[in-house]
Amino acid sequence: MGLPPDDAVVSDALRSVEKFFDVAERLLHHKDYMAGNDFTLVDIYYIPLIQRLFACGYGDIIVSREAVSAWWDRCVNRPAIQRMLAADKEAAVAASR
Repeated sequence: MGLPPDDAVVSDALRSVEKFFDVAERLLHHKDYMAGNDFTLVDIYYIPLIQRLFACGYGDIIVSREAVSAWWDRCVNRPAIQRMLAADKEAAVAASR
């Protein structure tokens, strides 16, 4: 939108995200995926949200948490997710032309 970010709003949002992934870290020590030991729609839901964190320079929220980072790796290394990510990149390149 071209508007400057409101630093207070960003800080509050990041604190909320940090708290969420603190909880996820504890839960993911006992299961492979967000809703249990199977990959589900719950995991798929988080993929674009976490991609946005990385794109905005906040990927450390994910990689600094051992269990969350391992979960993220399991998610993004699935063949279907790899194909989706590749298609997203191709679409972004095509849109920038």
